[in-house]
Amino acid sequence: MESPSESNLSSELEIIYHQLEKELTRLNPGCNRCGTCCDFSAFDHILYASSIEINFITWNVEVPDFNVSDNICPFLKNNQCSIRDFRTLGCRVFYCNPHYKEVLNEVYEKYYQMIKDLSRKYDTQWEYLPFLHKLAEFKLKTAVAG
Repeated sequence: MESPSESNLSSELEIIYHQLEKELTRLNPGCNRCGTCCDFSAFDHILYASSIEINFITWNVEVPDFNVSDNICPFLKNNQCSIRDFRTLGCRVFYCNPHYKEVLNEVYEKYYQMIKDLSRKYDTQWEYLPFLHKLAEFKLKTAVAG
């Protein structure tokens, strides 16, 4: 359950994500929604996310059981993102199309900074960690607390 401050932070994060979606629509890097990007091993990739983004996910959806060593996003269901509205910045700017790699890196840095500025504004601890490991840590804490 979110506190009023967390609710405000979530609202501002949603605004940032909305601005990003508008920018990505203009760039049109293309996505065939195959789910391949959610298999991090397929791209020899480690998805990093900020603590703000991980909190945003955990405030809004239930984290399913998963195995970190599978290196596949636990929210991938039937080759589709089951948390599309809550996915991280890294998920939002990653496209299989290699022609957009440099442009999307610039876009990522711009929005990463905006999210980091939210951390300062709301005086929250800033962490930037491997997504699956942090999500597994959250899942373990909730299992122990429950």
